[in-house]
Amino acid sequence: MMPIGALNPKRAAFFSERFESWEDEQVPKFHYGTHYSTSSFTQMWLLRIEPFTTFFLNFQGGKFDHADRTFSSVSRAWRNCQRDTSDVKELIPEFFYLPEMFVNSNNYNLGVMDDGTVVSDVELPHWAKSPEEFVRINRL
Repeated sequence: MMPIGALNPKRAAFFSERFESWEDEQVPKFHYGTHYSTSSFTQMWLLRIEPFTTFFLNFQGGKFDHADRTFSSVSRAWRNCQRDTSDVKELIPEFFYLPEMFVNSNNYNLGVMDDGTVVSDVELPHWAKSPEEFVRINRL
């Protein structure tokens, strides 16, 4: 299994080059400028279900994050982790057993993205007809 930073050769080379060329004596060499697994990432993935909604709001000063940064699309999250070197978020186990994490069943107002898209349920890949099917196929 490869780390999230090595999903493709270009991405792996970027992180390797940063590590090898690091010259700051005050800061040790590192591959990733952020952690790949943190409680805030877990809260971000599980934003739509309690108690994670409350944890997230407490962490964010009582407000949901900007809609464009909210987990709103599996495809967008996948694209970002392949292209954006600041995105090294690992998947959490719930992706493989908890379809409820993709549904805004409490009707939280998660905002509107800059392109006008209302954030509510997570947009699943076209091959998944439901959150349950998405989770089932992920488990294969």
